[in-house]
Amino acid sequence: MKLQWILGLLTTACTVVTTPSANHPLGIPAIPSLPDSGDGCDSQPQSKPRFYNSATKDFYVNGTTLPEVNFDVGESYAGNLPVSTKPGESDELFFWFFPTANKEHLDDKEIVIWLSGGPGCSSMLAILQENGPFSWQPGTLKPTPNPFSWHLLSNVVWIDQPVGTGYSKGEPSIKNEDELAEQFKGFWRNFVDTFGMHGWKVYIAGESYAGMYGPYISSHFIDAKDAEYYDLQGLLVYDGTFFTETVHTHIPIVPYIIRYQDIFAFSDDELSAFRAVSEDCGYIDYFDKYLTFPPPGRQSDTLPGANNDTCTNLWYSVKDKAQATNPCFNIYNILDHCPHLYTVGANILNSHYGSNTYFQRPDVKNAIHASPSVDWAPCTDNLVFLTDDKQDHSPPSGRKQLPHVIDTTQNVILAQGGVDGMVMLNGVMLGIQNMTWGNETGFQYRPQDPFYVPDCGYRFNSTTLTASGYGTNLPAGYGVLGTTHHERGLTLVATKLAGHQGPEFAPSAAFRHLEKLLGRVKSLSSTEPFTLPETRNVTQPLEGTLGKGTVPIP
Repeated sequence: MKLQWILGLLTTACTVVTTPSANHPLGIPAIPSLPDSGDGCDSQPQSKPRFYNSATKDFYVNGTTLPEVNFDVGESYAGNLPVSTKPGESDELFFWFFPTANKEHLDDKEIVIWLSGGPGCSSMLAILQENGPFSWQPGTLKPTPNPFSWHLLSNVVWIDQPVGTGYSKGEPSIKNEDELAEQFKGFWRNFVDTFGMHGWKVYIAGESYAGMYGPYISSHFIDAKDAEYYDLQGLLVYDGTFFTETVHTHIPIVPYIIRYQDIFAFSDDELSAFRAVSEDCGYIDYFDKYLTFPPPGRQSDTLPGANNDTCTNLWYSVKDKAQATNPCFNIYNILDHCPHLYTVGANILNSHYGSNTYFQRPDVKNAIHASPSVDWAPCTDNLVFLTDDKQDHSPPSGRKQLPHVIDTTQNVILAQGGVDGMVMLNGVMLGIQNMTWGNETGFQYRPQDPFYVPDCGYRFNSTTLTASGYGTNLPAGYGVLGTTHHERGLTLVATKLAGHQGPEFAPSAAFRHLEKLLGRVKSLSSTEPFTLPETRNVTQPLEGTLGKGTVPIP
């Protein structure tokens, strides 16, 4: 499937303490500095961290010695665990676990799992450039504390999976998403046993191809009926691939470029040519008929343009033309432009990252207990499914698994970036309008509620050119940043200026999404402040004064 090849390119706050840490610019609590034993990673802590014991000590990461990071990132654990309990199991997944730094929730028995997409893309890049405790964004000189790190809300573990991804070990052996989910269940059982998390609530979050991973793994967790290990409480996916390539890309692409024609900068003739193809393929009529509220009925199993190469290449034709007008065009965020930004993570548009890749450095591998023999890549060149064509032919998760998770948990959030040209909002909406959950098909009402992100108190003085308040090192927006909607256990949220990687492009919005997933706020339209002590006194607008959402649907 062509979409998998494109997705395979993807690599891709407020303090919670009353006494700031002297070692951390944000005042985030950290364990005491550790004595240096010479190798920088196997030192024993001066005082025992929360999860440090005989079973976990080999995974302990010295938060003061991460290369290039000049502050203590706090308590964390990293390494590999096998995907089963079989003696001699050689297949292992890699994890990096950060216990929460939120003092009010230290005793909460809950954990968030993060899965990057691909298939075969490493979750380590999300730690570095999206929602981890330290952030090294493209175009910046060095890491900085992330004021919207998810571990400020809950315990979070970032996982490289399936086998063949990132720092994982072994040879790919799975053939479909069901086998992937069973492989992950085996790893997760070992993780729970190692860290003593029996009976904990589990939340799964991810992006892109996690639209397949997340619902399948979640569904297998639910079906296990084992709350000691698999007590799934909710699912959050950014810009996920839940449906078919045609629904996600080819059908919605022309309405998308018409909406953003000032950004795409196509000529009138080029735009007319794309529209003519879309009309000839039946895409325009299909889009107009089925993207309505409530939907007119179930969509046909046979999509328009199915056996026409011109139709099934429409999205790729648009992308190629966009790259001609803007050589640095980024389908994951259409607002990007030249030049390519330097990054130590991975530039998905310019592969010349070479020896500068942070997670391929020997000292980084040593610090986080990754195998020195594993060649880390943001996304693997060797596909992770052992099928004849190396592709995943599993049925789209939107047919069965995603509705199953919604009906069971009543807590699923689909978060979409308004300027993501890879997995477009209205393609996801078209899929939702053909999905049955809660005994009805699709949303019955048009999404139009405001998505509100609280004011954290950050202010920029244009006279003195100085910033004050929370998050001055990585400021993020607030106010009505998009549109949200909720029906029958499913929440949709579209953030206007977010690209494909939601937590990277809109970190404060993603922070709010996680609060909603964890049940800390009642609604994404709520004007409650962020649930962290440092921002509780920041004045917010009154309920009912926000107006409508800022992302029109459709």
